[in-house]
This record gives sequence, structure tokens and C-alpha cells, in this order.
Amino acid sequence: MSRRSFLDACSAAGLMTLVSPAQAASATLIGGMPSAKKMKRIGCTTVCFRSWFSSTRATDEEVPDHQLSLPEVPAFFAEELGVHNIEVWSKHFDDSSLAYCEKLRTAAERVDSKIINVQLDEAKYEIFRSAVGSNKSGAVTGSLNLSQRNKTERQRSVDFIKLWMDRAAACGATSLRANVGRSKGVDFDLDITTDSFRQLAEHGRDIDVRILVENHGPSSSNPDKLVAIVRGVDSEFCRSLPDFGNIPKKADEAFRRKLLESLFPFAYLVSAKGMWFDEQMRHLLYDIGACVRIGEAAGFRGIYSAEYWDPERRPYDPLRVVRRIITLIDENI
Repeated sequence: MSRRSFLDACSAAGLMTLVSPAQAASATLIGGMPSAKKMKRIGCTTVCFRSWFSSTRATDEEVPDHQLSLPEVPAFFAEELGVHNIEVWSKHFDDSSLAYCEKLRTAAERVDSKIINVQLDEAKYEIFRSAVGSNKSGAVTGSLNLSQRNKTERQRSVDFIKLWMDRAAACGATSLRANVGRSKGVDFDLDITTDSFRQLAEHGRDIDVRILVENHGPSSSNPDKLVAIVRGVDSEFCRSLPDFGNIPKKADEAFRRKLLESLFPFAYLVSAKGMWFDEQMRHLLYDIGACVRIGEAAGFRGIYSAEYWDPERRPYDPLRVVRRIITLIDENI
């Protein structure tokens, strides 16, 4: 089935359907487009459009009619969403060179946009031997883990993330999110992990890129430990990135509120995540607007970046979903 046929079938079934660019300025956002002032506080991540990138399309997904590469994203976001604050996923980089990153920065500047953050989700580090004190050719690889107890392995992870922070700077971004990691399958050691983020914050100060700590994955679901990392590093270049959706499966709404209330005072950026909308575009798992209001009450005045991730992989139209999340942010800031 082609993407057009798929969307037609979704429409017939009452599911999410695509609208034209001409409609985007009026009917796509319930209540109309947010004001220019509010749009300065709204962003979007390329994660929402993962099926449109060959690198992150699931093997059982058909190739869509519309496909993207990172340099195309700024113009696409500006035209289709009115979004000029762009988060980029590390898995969407076709090239890790600084020249490619500068090309992406130029593409954003061309449409008065900005790359605001890089979401780093690499499982392995790969650094040239010269970067770890050897003159031998080739690269050293291993599992990326900022909580690794082996000092040599952990340092290589830190060095690898520093390289990605350099790429973020070349893109024009002022932050990069890195995962805390695990230590032999157990929750991370606070002192070890804090030391890793301290090193990254020191590098970030030199290049004006903040390292962000997010509730992202089972080992980072304890808000007290995430706050302890930020407090322990004690630098404006190590901040938090609260994610609305990332809480343990068995946790209740009281836990979500506690997590957000704990992280928001240290937040530099927010992942305004949605996880499941019905055909009426109601978010079914939690109240996105309420999450935004928690941030506003905490004094957060930064950017809410729209993200969508459904673990059940139900069919969805990323444009309609992102527009709905934008509306929910707009209504509550």
C-alpha cells in the first residue's frame, strides 16, 4: 500500500488525515495559529517524523511518498507547521562531519529558524585513536554509557559526547541531551554519573552548549536522582529536560506531577510529548495541557518542543499530531 492509499484508508476509518499546506494556516490548528510571540516558545523534534527518514523507518513500514533529510527540515517545519525552533535526533544525521552540521545551520538560518537541541541516542561510541591518546590509525568503539564503572570506557563515552556537543555547536544549537546510562544492568551510580556530566558541562561552557539531563529510560525515572545530578554539577551548562511522557509504566499521575515539578525549576528545554491520540485528536494517556501548566507555574519560560512517540506504533499522521500538540501548548502558555 502506498502512503497516499494508507492515508486515504485512515480517512475512511476516521483516523488522522493529512491536510494541504494551504489549509495549515487555518483549519489544522483548533482555535487557529498561535501568535508569533507564542511560537517563539514552541518547537518540534524530527523524532515526530521518524518514518519519513530512511534511517529510522521501521523495517515493516512502507516507504512513504514524502521523505525527509535533515537539511530539508527547517523549510519543511516553517512551511507546514510555522515552527522555527527545531530539535534534531542524532539518528537523522546522514553525516557526522562539522561541514554537514554547518550546512544544517545554514538551512535553518535561510528560513529564520534555529536548531535548538540535539537528542543524542547512540548506543555505541566511536572515536579515533588520536582522541584517546594514541597515534595508531582507526577508531575505538564500545558501548556508550556515562555511568560505566570502568574509568577508561566511561571516559571514552564522555569524549564521544563531547564530539557530539561540538557538532551541536556547529548546527547552531545551544544544548544537547545525553542519556545517563546504566551500570551492569542496575540503576546508575550517582557520583560516577555526576562526574561524567560535570566534564560535559565544562566542555559545554567553552563552546556555549548545555548538556541536558532527561527522564529518558528506566534508569532515569527517579526525579530525585536527576535533580541531584544537576545540583551536583552546579553549572548553568548542565540543566534538565523534562519529558511529559517518560514515566514508569506502573506509575500514576501523582508520580508524573512530582517528576515534572522536580525537574522544571532546572529546565532549559521541555519535551512536550504526546503518546496516543484518538480520532477526535484527544490525547488519551495524560493531560498534555496540565503538564504545560505545571511548567508555567514553576516559572519556566523556555521552549516546549512537540514530540510524539507511541510505543504501540499505531498509525498516525505526524503533521496532524504535531499541530494538535502545538495547539495544546498554545492554549496553556
